[in-house]
Amino acid sequence: MKVKDDGGRTHELGHELGAGGQGSVYATQDDRYVVKVLRLPDEQARERWLARLSAVRTLPLEDLKIARPIRLLTRPHIGYVMDRIPEAEPLACLCHVPHSVVSPGKWYEETGGLRRRLSVLASTAHLLGHLHSRGLVYGDPSPANVLFRKDGDVTLIDADNLRYASKPLDDQVLTPWFAAPEVYAGRSGVNSLTDAFAFAAVAFQTLTLVHPLLGDQVSADAAEIEEAALRGQWPWVDHAHDDRNRSTTGFPRALVLTPALRELAEQTFGDGLLDPLARPGLSAWQEALWEAVDRLLACPSCGAEADYILEECPWCAEERGPYVLAGLQVTDQEVMDLASSHGTPAPVMALTSVVVGTDGVRHLQPRHFTGQTQGESHVELAFKEGKLSVRSLDQETYTLRRQERDKPDVPLEQQGKPKRFPLAPGRSAWQLHLGALAGQHRFVTFDLIQRDST
Repeated sequence: MKVKDDGGRTHELGHELGAGGQGSVYATQDDRYVVKVLRLPDEQARERWLARLSAVRTLPLEDLKIARPIRLLTRPHIGYVMDRIPEAEPLACLCHVPHSVVSPGKWYEETGGLRRRLSVLASTAHLLGHLHSRGLVYGDPSPANVLFRKDGDVTLIDADNLRYASKPLDDQVLTPWFAAPEVYAGRSGVNSLTDAFAFAAVAFQTLTLVHPLLGDQVSADAAEIEEAALRGQWPWVDHAHDDRNRSTTGFPRALVLTPALRELAEQTFGDGLLDPLARPGLSAWQEALWEAVDRLLACPSCGAEADYILEECPWCAEERGPYVLAGLQVTDQEVMDLASSHGTPAPVMALTSVVVGTDGVRHLQPRHFTGQTQGESHVELAFKEGKLSVRSLDQETYTLRRQERDKPDVPLEQQGKPKRFPLAPGRSAWQLHLGALAGQHRFVTFDLIQRDST
């Protein structure tokens, strides 16, 4: 089939890349573009969509990774042309186990394991949150609308969903499994908290491989029961006191969700199921997801990653070996020195921790320094044979300071050679200072955690 855009260019449609409730996306003979063709019931609906698509083209999206319409299709077709995202896959391929898969656990690891899923979700939360900061809502977050690449880059597609917060609409676009109950039931239009609910459902499905509202009983019953569950009339699958909608599928939560992520899920699908104001926002999800990435520790036996607090690998049941806990903290050096002179503990504020195992390097990134998620890594950490290696990756010079103040500081020079030093269990002998020692700044302590069996 051939379609023409409003710039006069003809596009020959190839194979279908994906389909949703309102249309399909097709490859074209030009690898630079894809085309979405909408299926609409009548002329009135066509006019509404044309107005919406035209409005989307004027939204302030230039610096956001959102594949917005480049050109609109001309009659008799309705739809638009958008940039093709090369080598990108939909998030759906990480949260729906193919029917041919015999071992979901093996498939989970082969498709990137926890690290890829957590990273893609964190980047998605950041992108949606950035959109919300401009007064816009996405409207239909779903696994099919998030594209990711191996480098971690995330792009949202189906930009025709974008709008300002709205009242219920006759032509509301939604993906039933990932719509907030009030949107699914037609009680509300879309807003930042309906986006937050949809994202939470996507995240829970992607990490646990079970939908938060579709337990065994709901899935086994008639379609009317599923509809009631999606309207929020059934408890969620992990409800603390109501067992009616329990699920025996998916991974045990402790294997794939940190305590912080489990708490966010409880807030969203518990009190937040019918009370939007009780739901956590996208910033809380982003913070917890990045924290979960930093907590990952690889198994020395099978290589699979899981939260460092699990003493045995949940995938192969082997002991997981030693690791270094790099704890980021904030302090004021003058206050620290004063406390030290009085023999009292130095006042510090703990931020987060990065787990460094023996499987490879870990990076301190902009989000560890300033909270920003974009930019190149600043510091490289590696742990091998009882020694920690620290290297500056940017143009800054950092300071390695021993706890014993009678020994000189060691400068971590700009893009210089790594500094290596031994670690002993039970004491953090070194600190990496990330700012001027004279004022308030962030610093990192290093604690070796040695398993009993090693």
